[in-house]
Amino acid sequence: MKAYLLGCRPARRSRRLILLAVLVAAAGGSGVRAEENECRRSPALSAGAALAVGRIVGPGRTAFVKDGLARAGCPDPSPACRERAYLVAGDSVLLGERRGAFLCAAYRGQKDDAGRVGWIPAEAVAVEAPTPVTREDWLGTWTRVEARIRVKLGDKPGTLTVAGDATWGAGDPDRVRRGGIHIGEFAGTVALKGDTVSFAVGEAGALPVEKGGAYDCKVWLRRIGAWLVVDDNLACGGANVTFRGTYRRQP
Repeated sequence: MKAYLLGCRPARRSRRLILLAVLVAAAGGSGVRAEENECRRSPALSAGAALAVGRIVGPGRTAFVKDGLARAGCPDPSPACRERAYLVAGDSVLLGERRGAFLCAAYRGQKDDAGRVGWIPAEAVAVEAPTPVTREDWLGTWTRVEARIRVKLGDKPGTLTVAGDATWGAGDPDRVRRGGIHIGEFAGTVALKGDTVSFAVGEAGALPVEKGGAYDCKVWLRRIGAWLVVDDNLACGGANVTFRGTYRRQP
């Protein structure tokens, strides 16, 4: 009887649910879930993400655009979806997936350790032709916030030795004081295959990533443009430690 007094009789409930479904679809962009519009981390190399290098060509400021987690219905051209952060003509970006009229882009300036990942209008960026990657393009020390990867020539011809160390919580003074910093590391010597390298770290050293065990540290790396892009399986260190991200080579 209480349900009846509130107007929830079967016929009305059906009409109400249908109306609610229509409203949700309209607000969510043809039923696309908010998390499917997410763009806030580097591309997942482990899932075969396609990458390209682009350069901003739009006039004035090209603002980043919110994703579906920040605001329902985004990315969208409306002012409500526009971020304060922006790029300008000439800025180089790493491009990932496309969602309608928007591209997921990662940007890091020469002095910007954290960088920025977000949607940008596809019409504001020009995709650059890929360039060959040489052995020397890999070498050096690459960094991002709380992570460093060193690449040098291996002892055997055609190989690279790759070693990384990372932390989680080192930017939190309270964690530093309490000793609550988590650490991670990996190292391996692998055959160089153009612009990509991947391996797992087993008990006997590096092995092909597909032969790694379920709990072995697995790392995927790609050299593209000015960046070293890295992905891992979250098993290369303590809780929350990851090497995922875009890295810049130190001078």
